Amino acid sequence: MDNVLSRRSVLRGAVVLGGTAAAGPLLWQQPGYAATPPHGLHLTYGADPGSEMVVSWSTPESVSRPRLLLGDAGGSLSEVVAAESRPSPGLKTVQHHARLSGLDPNTSYSYQAVHDGAASERFGFSTARTGRPVRFTAFGDQGTSGGKVGPVLDAIERFQPDLHLHVGDLSYASGAGGLRVSEQIDSLYHPSVWETWLTDIERVAARVPWMPVLGNHEMEPTASDLGYESYFARFTPPATGVAHEAGATTWSMRVGNVGFVALDGNDASAEIPRNHGYLGGDQERWLDATLAELRADEYIDWIVAGFHHCAYCSSVRHGSDAGVRDRWTPLFDRYAVDVVINGHNHMYERTHPVRAGQVTTEAPKNAVIYPAEHGTTYLVSGLAEEDESLPDRSTGPVSGVTYYTGTDFGLRVPEATPWSAVVDELAPVVICVEASPPNWAGTTRMEIRSVDAATNTVVDALTLVRNR
Repeated sequence: MDNVLSRRSVLRGAVVLGGTAAAGPLLWQQPGYAATPPHGLHLTYGADPGSEMVVSWSTPESVSRPRLLLGDAGGSLSEVVAAESRPSPGLKTVQHHARLSGLDPNTSYSYQAVHDGAASERFGFSTARTGRPVRFTAFGDQGTSGGKVGPVLDAIERFQPDLHLHVGDLSYASGAGGLRVSEQIDSLYHPSVWETWLTDIERVAARVPWMPVLGNHEMEPTASDLGYESYFARFTPPATGVAHEAGATTWSMRVGNVGFVALDGNDASAEIPRNHGYLGGDQERWLDATLAELRADEYIDWIVAGFHHCAYCSSVRHGSDAGVRDRWTPLFDRYAVDVVINGHNHMYERTHPVRAGQVTTEAPKNAVIYPAEHGTTYLVSGLAEEDESLPDRSTGPVSGVTYYTGTDFGLRVPEATPWSAVVDELAPVVICVEASPPNWAGTTRMEIRSVDAATNTVVDALTLVRNR
């Protein structure tokens, strides 16, 4: 059997693994690590979030018959799907992925990752729902250090989202940040940090789809030019983006009345050019076609784009990136993208709505805006610990935008920041969003509440309104 479990086979009661009926209790153990339970469980939506899910996990080394047990919420785990296994660069650890399809929309399931001799605890997930509010959280630049991991996971759990959008720089296993490989940069690479990070996020990511976006720290000093092996060892994003031999470096999907688009900012970045232009313009052609399709869909009211490098940010660390701004914001304008979420700078910032590089209306805290009329709102939330020698504080009315030079570093040019509406310099801010379905009059609202996870206080709020 292939690695996809169909709900149709669930209904038939077929319980098959590798052509053999599943047996009873898991009693046999391999020596060594076989008795170590799976860890780092995390979910990723498939191309159709109403019927597809990928469950992923790690084991310290190869194990016998890695598989997923699945059942209805609260019921027996009577269905079995074999897992695909992948090596982990630089480690003995093995990554396992079970692809599920044909699931029922608006439905809760229970599952457990197992191999001969050990099993994870039992978790649950729900497929995407229609006709109900869509809730999601977002941030980037997470890592494992400091006291922020627990509070940000607590904030996500309190909000109970349908998914979490992580806009890059996931584990920080590579401290080089995508700079070109050298002996010094190799010394900053610690692949075991991936396993620590996955264990940290499991209590949320095993229940809430953790939708990843590539950041500059995912460009690791590994075997390939792109350096994405560790990312693709651990994640199976929806295969809905640009076709590339490396895998799904971009993706799109629809959840309820929200269309999500994830981009690879490394392809466009002017600041850190290691992977600059590797897609040869295919990303822009795909983005154009995807946004056109989403905006033409009568069931989609909102479009959210996520990528790592900032189109607009007043930070002194990275500031704004002319590569992503020049290549993508004209398309965001053309198709009336509502919200863009970035990371990269370790701070929180939100712009006034912007169109063609100009502020169209002021949007202070608690403002109400109409994106079809006013344009796109850009948000930044990066959580990583600060380097005290270079805090990410705003420089006020003047910041910098970096242009591509064709060398190892871009050229930073000062610019005014009239687009900056709200800045919170150091707080670990979780962006919490709820998009309502249209009411009887055809009006839908997107409520954005940006929460300081350390204090559970709202640092910024904005309401977007669309009329069909």
